[in-house]
Amino acid sequence: MKIGAIGVDSSHLPEFTRRINEMHAKGQTPCQVTRFWTDGKHDWPNPDDVDGWITSATELGASPAESMDQLLDEVDGVMVLAVAGTRHFELARPALERGLPTYVDKPLTCDLDQAKALLKLARDKNARCYSASSLRFATELEQIPRDALGEIVAIDAYGPGELNDGAPGLLHYGVHTIEMIDAIWGPGVKRVSAIETDDRHLVDLEYRDGRYARLRLERVGAYDFGATLSGKQATHSFKVDFGPVYTRLVQGMTGFFEGKAAPAELRDIVENVAVMLAGNASIEHDGAWVDVSEIA
Repeated sequence: MKIGAIGVDSSHLPEFTRRINEMHAKGQTPCQVTRFWTDGKHDWPNPDDVDGWITSATELGASPAESMDQLLDEVDGVMVLAVAGTRHFELARPALERGLPTYVDKPLTCDLDQAKALLKLARDKNARCYSASSLRFATELEQIPRDALGEIVAIDAYGPGELNDGAPGLLHYGVHTIEMIDAIWGPGVKRVSAIETDDRHLVDLEYRDGRYARLRLERVGAYDFGATLSGKQATHSFKVDFGPVYTRLVQGMTGFFEGKAAPAELRDIVENVAVMLAGNASIEHDGAWVDVSEIA
């Protein structure tokens, strides 16, 4: 299966290409990244980095396509890897219109109407599509002692709060901690309250069924993700080991291209976009609660 990458201004271009093509060489997947395409609009601040990522992808066996149409004509699946979430809708739409399985790097979009439009397009064209943070694939999430905990009613989570204008506010790095929580206990956020300081974001999520999550997204603290889960019977804490995370992310991606179920439901990812945008709106209103749009 030939996979094409759209967008080259992210280190994920060589990283995913290397991992997928190594798996292919070992006979672990029929997938192989063979093409990449860019329209020359790069949002990463250092052009030397972008040149280096293109060179690395080429050395790993992918070649540049002259146009979006050429890439789509020659591949069986697509990865949208542009660093700016503001561009993901326009870059993913042509692949979905052709019915190609499409992975969109985080965040899915930076606009709720665009996220809903991608969901509708995927449904209308019967095109398989998803997006995911690597934190969905932390092994610690599979090791949660759910029987001992009983029903989980609250989560206190932490993660880095790095900022990027291409995905404003919570959208750039808040997505990782939010998706980690979503992977633990699923969707259903009712409203969001968030504040921003120089050093961090503090975010509260109230769910429609009474669950509650509090997130601390650090810009000066250690680069770590983790959480404490409060169940009706016990509590449980973990810190994420990054060692296996990217391998598991790529394994989920190749499985998706091969026809297996997506590691995350696109509808739930759209809700995560709504959550982050509600959080950004709350920040602009001094932490006032902002309702999250219900996603059909």
